[in-house]
Amino acid sequence: MNFSKEDPIAIMFIVLSILICIPPIIFAYYTFYSKKENYTVTEIPNFLTHEECDKLIQIASTQLIPSKVYTENSDDVLENHRTSEQCWLTNENDDIVNKISTLTSRICNKPIENQELLQVVKYPTGGFFNPHYDACIGNPEFCKRMNGSSGPRYGTLLIYLNDDFTGGETVFPNINKTVKPEKGKAVFFYTTNKNGTILNESLHAGNPITSGNKWICNKWTRINKYDTI
Repeated sequence: MNFSKEDPIAIMFIVLSILICIPPIIFAYYTFYSKKENYTVTEIPNFLTHEECDKLIQIASTQLIPSKVYTENSDDVLENHRTSEQCWLTNENDDIVNKISTLTSRICNKPIENQELLQVVKYPTGGFFNPHYDACIGNPEFCKRMNGSSGPRYGTLLIYLNDDFTGGETVFPNINKTVKPEKGKAVFFYTTNKNGTILNESLHAGNPITSGNKWICNKWTRINKYDTI
């Protein structure tokens, strides 16, 4: 079964799938449903334990490189759009990464082979990410080349790895939704429909960090099997 934003009741099945997989960990979830746009953003507290979050930060901290954002129509780097560092982790890095992959597969109802590597991101004080879509937009030929045979990003799972900072909320301006970071909490939303069309409601941003460092990780699922481009 493929879920879409036209079927908001599907969120119940998403959470039930997680409960079946790890009943001791997930106790509650919160769904924001925008009736006007018919779109859902799901918050899942305690998706990871605090110990798991700390371990991911420890693993990633020695592998960070500056993040890059490309323009919509070329391989040029878009300056002053995002200030952060990042790295990519495979399932072989740690059992926690494998756990995230398994649960993401259940949530998206897509096989693990459709997933990109786990991206871990560190935002320093003053760091931010301007409004953006996780799927490629702009020049169709450029997006076709960027997506390759994998197709566009279909779903986003974002996990907050810490909360000892101020600022850094995740905002969805097109649906007037703000998510407050909480250590271990996951946020899931669809970026395209099952046909690969961008969902305007998925536009989101990371507010500036006013103090401390913000750590998150992202797990993106493609429509088709993911092939490194």
